[in-house]
Amino acid sequence: MSVSNRVRNLPVSAIRTLSEESAPRDVVALNAGDPNFNTPIHIIDAVARRLKEGCSHYTPSNGVQELREEIAAKLRRENGVDYTPEDIVVANGGTGALSLAYLSLLEDGDEVLIPDPGWPNYIPGIIASGGRPIGYPTPKEMGFLPDFERLESLITQRTKLLVVNTPNNPTGAVYPKEVLERFVDIANRHSLLLVSDEVYERVVFDRAHTSLASLPGAFERTVTVNSFSKTYAMTGWRVGYIAAPEWIAKAAKKINSALNSCPSSVAQEGALAALRGPQEEVQRMMSEYRERRDFFVNAMRRLPGVSVRRPDGAFYAFVDFSALIPSSQEAARELSLRAGVLGVPGVAFGSQGEGFVRFSLASSMPELVEAAHRIESWARSRPVKNLE
Repeated sequence: MSVSNRVRNLPVSAIRTLSEESAPRDVVALNAGDPNFNTPIHIIDAVARRLKEGCSHYTPSNGVQELREEIAAKLRRENGVDYTPEDIVVANGGTGALSLAYLSLLEDGDEVLIPDPGWPNYIPGIIASGGRPIGYPTPKEMGFLPDFERLESLITQRTKLLVVNTPNNPTGAVYPKEVLERFVDIANRHSLLLVSDEVYERVVFDRAHTSLASLPGAFERTVTVNSFSKTYAMTGWRVGYIAAPEWIAKAAKKINSALNSCPSSVAQEGALAALRGPQEEVQRMMSEYRERRDFFVNAMRRLPGVSVRRPDGAFYAFVDFSALIPSSQEAARELSLRAGVLGVPGVAFGSQGEGFVRFSLASSMPELVEAAHRIESWARSRPVKNLE
C-alpha cells in the first residue's frame, strides 16, 4: 500500500517549509510573502454584517454572481480587458486559481514553460495536473527579463502552456509592454495558451502594470490569474480567481465543483467588500512597500560583495551574495544561523536564482532595519571571493 507516484514526486515549496518550521528564537523572518498589515477594517466589518444576515451557505461553483460582476467591472476599468461574469471563476486563492487552469487544460505529459527564477509553487501544481514544468531563463544579466531565444528553443510538440508572471516573484521585474507583446507573438506562432499570473499587479513602483490579455491577439488564448491576498492583505482568506475565454471558464467551473463544491461564501463576501469599498488603505500599503523597498535595497547596496537590482514591483528583494558565498542554500543557511535573518535561497526559485537570497519586504520597517543591520555585520565579516 502506498500513495500515488504523482503525490510522491511532488516537490515541497521551500517557502512553505521555512514558514512552517520552528525558527530560532532570535531571528528576523523575511521568508514569507505575507503582508504584515491587517485586512482593512471595512472589509472585516462588512463580512461580520453579512454573517449575521446568514451568508454561510453554498454558493455557485464559479462564485456568487455579484462578485463575478464586480471582478468583471474591475478588469474592464483597471486592466482594459472585457470579460463577462461567465468568464470568471472564483477560486481558493491564487494557488487554487492556477490549479483550476492547469487541471482544465493539461493532458498527461503536456509541457508548461515557467519563468526561472519563478514562484516555486508553479511546479507542484503542474505536476499534480499531469504536466511537466520546464523553466525558461530570465537571467540577471538581462535585468530578469526573459531570454526569448532560449525560451523558443525549449518549445516542443508537447508544449501547451506558457506561464507569465509580472510583477515577478521573486525578482520584482515588471515586464514592459513590448516584452509582453513578444510573449503573445510566440504564443500565436506556436499555438500555445498563456497563463498570466498578475497577483502582484497593484504592487508596482517604477513601471506601470500591463495585463497580458489586453494586448492584440492575446485574449482568446490567455487565462488571467489574480488574487485578493497581496493587494488587500487577505492571504488567509484564500480567495482568488481566473478570467478566461468562456470555454476555459466552463471547464474550470466544473473542476471547482468537483474539488471544492464552491468557493468559501465568507471569503467571497470579503472580496466583494474589498472591491466595493474605499481604496485608500491599499494606496497606503503600497506607499509603505515603496518606502521599505528603497530602504532595504539601499542598505544592501552599501555592503561589499553584495548586489541587488532595485525591484520595479512585488515586495521582495532578490539579493546577490554570490561574491561572498556561491551557493544560495549555504548563504541562506549562514544568514539564518550566524546573522539571525531568515530568507529563501534563490535556487528554490530555479537554477537562475543560484547565488541569490530572497527577502520579503512585507515585514515591518523595524524588522527590516534590524535585518539590514544584522546582514551588514555578517557581510562585513566575510572575505569577498568572487568579484569580477
